[in-house]
Amino acid sequence: MIFQASKYVQHLFKSFHLHGIHSPFVFQFEKKCLRDSTYYEDYELMSRFRESVKNNNTLLHIEDHGAGSRVFKSNDREVRKILQHNSSSAKMSKLLYRVARNFEVKRVLELGTSLGMATHAFSLANEVVQVSSVEASKEVADFTRNNLLSHSINNVDIIQGTFSNFLDVKLKSKPHGTYDLIYMDGHHDGDATLKYFNKLLPYTHLDTVVILDDIYWSRDMYVAWRKLTKHDRVTAAIDIYDLGFLFFRKEQRQQLFHVLV
Repeated sequence: MIFQASKYVQHLFKSFHLHGIHSPFVFQFEKKCLRDSTYYEDYELMSRFRESVKNNNTLLHIEDHGAGSRVFKSNDREVRKILQHNSSSAKMSKLLYRVARNFEVKRVLELGTSLGMATHAFSLANEVVQVSSVEASKEVADFTRNNLLSHSINNVDIIQGTFSNFLDVKLKSKPHGTYDLIYMDGHHDGDATLKYFNKLLPYTHLDTVVILDDIYWSRDMYVAWRKLTKHDRVTAAIDIYDLGFLFFRKEQRQQLFHVLV
């Protein structure tokens, strides 16, 4: 917690407003997406989806293959508490929706479904988007799959299994093409994050955006994030503290931006 607090203070000092951005691409991304205050009608659907689990006391067994929980001592957890502690917040879900909408993505890959708050947001981005989401815990995957269907979401494929199994087996078992957006939200381990990123590179293109959640979760996650901002394939990197964005656009020279959202 001390590490996160100190890094947040540093982030505040490093953050800037529009006049401090010299990259036209980042300038437009911040202005028209990160800071977009438009109230989209889909926000109402997202709110209803969140409300559907807000008071749900169903117990789900969590198969934790990552860094573990800082809150829960048991792997049997109520849905409402998973929402509270392990799911994208309403604010972050709206932001992820705007990112997917802004880039008009057609294919999304999410590592870490949980209760599907981000999954649902991505699924609403446009009429042609298809979302693949990987979740290790079978009970969570089943619950979220059924809940999405009950809200008439038919463009999401929930893949039950570990990230490693998906990347090493399922992703290679048949042609998958490339993804327009990849959201890495799970495991929270620096070495694993670097490994997953490198395995996903063959499935990216120059306009793919990679989003990392919880880049300040721990020192090793922060170190991994900083390594990725200097990766040979990465050009622009944007740190908004809660999330990190990585881009491969050739017209952008390699640079790390800190933005307060």
